[in-house]
Amino acid sequence: MATVAEPRHHDKQEEETHTNAHLTQIQEDRPQQDLPHFTWRSMAVGIFIGTLLCFTNMYFGLQTGWISMMSLQSSLLGFAIFKALKNFIKVPFGPAENIVLQSVAVATGTMPLAAGFVGIIPALKLMTLEDNPNHGGPVELSAGNLILWSLAIAFFGVFIAVPLRRQVIIKEKLPFPSGTATAQMIGVLHNTPLVNHSNPHHRQHVTEVASAQFGEEGLRRRNKNNADEKADLEEYTKEGQQPLGQLAAVDYGDQRHAQQASGKVEIHGENGEHFTLDKEFLQEDNWRLNMTALAISFGLSALYTILSYFFPVVSTVPIFDWLSGMTVTVASTWQWYLTPSLSYVGQGVIMGFPTTASMLLGCVVGWGILSPVVTNKKWVTGPVGSSTSGARGWILWVSLGVMIAEAVVSLLGVIVLSFIAHYRRKTREKRNAERRAALEASATHTGADIDAFSVEENLEDEDAPIDQLVPLKLWVCGLILSSALCLLLIWVVFKDQHMPVYATLLAIVLGCLLSVLGVRALGSTDLNPVSGIGKVSQFAFAGVVPGGIVANLIAGGIAEAGAQQAGDLMQDLKTGHLLGASPKAQFWAQLIGSLASVFISTGVFKLYSSAYELPGPQFAVPTAKVWLDLARLLNGHPLPYNTGPFIWGFAGFFALLTIIQVVYSDVAFLKSRSRNGSIRGRPRWIGWIPSGIAFAIGMYNLPNFTLARFVGGVVSLWWDWHCKKYAGHPSAKYAKLGRVFLIIIASGFVLGEGTFSIVNLILKTAKIHSASCVGCYAGACSCN
Repeated sequence: MATVAEPRHHDKQEEETHTNAHLTQIQEDRPQQDLPHFTWRSMAVGIFIGTLLCFTNMYFGLQTGWISMMSLQSSLLGFAIFKALKNFIKVPFGPAENIVLQSVAVATGTMPLAAGFVGIIPALKLMTLEDNPNHGGPVELSAGNLILWSLAIAFFGVFIAVPLRRQVIIKEKLPFPSGTATAQMIGVLHNTPLVNHSNPHHRQHVTEVASAQFGEEGLRRRNKNNADEKADLEEYTKEGQQPLGQLAAVDYGDQRHAQQASGKVEIHGENGEHFTLDKEFLQEDNWRLNMTALAISFGLSALYTILSYFFPVVSTVPIFDWLSGMTVTVASTWQWYLTPSLSYVGQGVIMGFPTTASMLLGCVVGWGILSPVVTNKKWVTGPVGSSTSGARGWILWVSLGVMIAEAVVSLLGVIVLSFIAHYRRKTREKRNAERRAALEASATHTGADIDAFSVEENLEDEDAPIDQLVPLKLWVCGLILSSALCLLLIWVVFKDQHMPVYATLLAIVLGCLLSVLGVRALGSTDLNPVSGIGKVSQFAFAGVVPGGIVANLIAGGIAEAGAQQAGDLMQDLKTGHLLGASPKAQFWAQLIGSLASVFISTGVFKLYSSAYELPGPQFAVPTAKVWLDLARLLNGHPLPYNTGPFIWGFAGFFALLTIIQVVYSDVAFLKSRSRNGSIRGRPRWIGWIPSGIAFAIGMYNLPNFTLARFVGGVVSLWWDWHCKKYAGHPSAKYAKLGRVFLIIIASGFVLGEGTFSIVNLILKTAKIHSASCVGCYAGACSCN
């Protein structure tokens, strides 16, 4: 008769042994751990780069509402600076330090959006006495109050991101395409492989345990699952397969490391940039060629910027008037002129052809069809370019309807996907618990002493040494204190507007909840719907503080700030996760960058607002009008004549398109988690469905910016074809550099105009006038 052994339980010492062994393995797997992560030199260089990005984002944000994280560009610039200084520094510049540098640069550079300098701050100033009758109409904040406002919203979003990291990055392994692209870029720059979080040693250990406990059948089953996962990864990294429209490979197994070992990495980054990067990129000749291209493109864009100041017609070319022989004043009457700005061409290159095509479609529908219709039918009484009584203000409402429709559908899609994923995770945990119980029962017969499932699940929670994680006490206290600081400073800044304290508290809570949705959307699609989150908050506060346009704008701004900063840090944490950087170092970098940018962004905004009319010919501040128009509508103001049917029609159409995109993307995403975290892609045709947000941007921006961006999109499409056709051709000197060469040139264009806008700002402040106003017409340039 067989004897039954007593059940054997894991004691605390045994669990600690497994955990310590795993943490030791983590340290061994993380590359170049002997190099520092957080350094003050990286903080200084990061803030310097972030200041350039801040000027750039403020400039383009006030012009068209365009803001970019530029994490790839920050990483490349930081690496280039330290590469040039390598003979003067004692400690090498490593990948972890590069990550921390780009974290502080991004935090510094994106404050113009987070603090609402391109949105709600100008919107407050645009209010009329009718909008704010009890408190004197427009609200213009002093420099001191702008600093206090920025301090109020600068930190709580950072603390929101900390507890989400383990869930969305480690457990759910959301792709975060831009974060992954930046990690791949830094990995190639430093010749460093991405950290293998599959942990082959741990995988072998669990396999041995499975063999002991399951027997040969269990081992065969496990090996089949591993083979299925590998097949999925191989299928997904074939040419043309792009997960969620962005990634070629974001797996956590051997495929990614094999891809790096081959010397080639497919990178799909923010705003759709896609290129292949290999080790040849760092060869001295290629590196010099790329940096020369960056310098030349930067210089050409800077030269155009200065030239456009002294000869304003250069930025407002009435090309359609010239083509008509001056018989039709298309430019002055219908706002159709061209801005041949290299920076906007560069933006189009970075955005890619599908996005710029959607923008052009919105431009043609808005300015080529609706504007003439509403003007000729006398639905508006003012000139076409007027935002209050002309066609420009009328079509703005249609674009607002499209943006709200896409935002609401997208956020609902994130909610549904989250619930489905949560249900599947709980179901899987329940199934594993039942199998664990069966294993423990079988252990009484086999004498097995390890529960494979428990070990595997516990170890999945660890990806960094304890001393590199943000302590629980720190983020809890930080979230409480940053929220309290927000409450206090909002009361101080807006006490004359009688902003209720309970409304601010509700805005913070709502901002925290919506930030979670924003982070999940960003992780899945690479789009952080901060604009939509702000508008959802505006809808919510219409009932909380009825008739309060100021409170409505502030509530939306708080929610947008939380979502923006939580998303920024989560992208950076994904980068750090893939390269073994300290999450705590990145956390402090984000806080330092945000604090520095409170003062930098305030100063930059005050320079622009004192030198230029906001809104005005050069800086239309279109997003401020979007914010204010929605706040007015929600507080009882009527819609312009006959806009209702068009708003509902376009909103319904793009809501339907967004539902198609969301459903197919969510199905693809859920399939990607069907086996072992492997990934399957969505149909390629989804990427060609017109984007509602891009369509709306093309509609509310003047045609001149959209036309330049579309040129960039066409250049991007042509360059991809050119590189593909002449790949490997010995005489194709530039084609062999691939798309990365074009992205570097585009980045130089964008940074050149953004940086040298400082020179124009100084000239404007010094009251140095244009050299010639030949060709200008009223309302189009600084001459008028």
